[in-house]
Amino acid sequence: MRVSTLLRLLAPLALVALGQGCIFNNVSTEETLRDAVVGLNDEVRWNRMDLATQRVAPTFRTAFSLTHHDWHEGMQIADSEIVHVQVGEDKEDAKAFIKIRWYDQRTMLVSETTLEQKWKKVGRSFVLIAEEVRAGDPRLIQLPEGVTLDGAEDEGEDEDAEDGESEDSETASVRELSAG
Repeated sequence: MRVSTLLRLLAPLALVALGQGCIFNNVSTEETLRDAVVGLNDEVRWNRMDLATQRVAPTFRTAFSLTHHDWHEGMQIADSEIVHVQVGEDKEDAKAFIKIRWYDQRTMLVSETTLEQKWKKVGRSFVLIAEEVRAGDPRLIQLPEGVTLDGAEDEGEDEDAEDGESEDSETASVRELSAG
């Protein structure tokens, strides 16, 4: 009798524990994207670049680090707002529009920039694959002085491009950033 009583008491607890695991595994694509977008932008705002770069695709990390080089030293984020998040029809690609108000620490002037972030689903989560200015002051994600789109000095040319080789995705992303 004691074993059956114990099983009757523990069975509902086991079902609750299993049910919670299933609930967490059924998070929608939109919620997963929203969590990634909010997480990255909060981490960047509060200078947690170590955590933020984990949400960036490996092929875009160098470009991301270069374009955010002056944050929290030359620039201070006053406010950021996620304006719109949109999942593509295939549920593999997504876009987010972020409005950022920031101070230039050198002049103490407030500027505003709207960024378009492009995201790609990798496994169960989304990673940032590109970022460009859609409106406002482009200095927010400007490349450091002397750094070109392909990582060479301004006067140099990309030797791989001369050989007819195609650009890697990181170089293409950096090119897209500076074009915005």
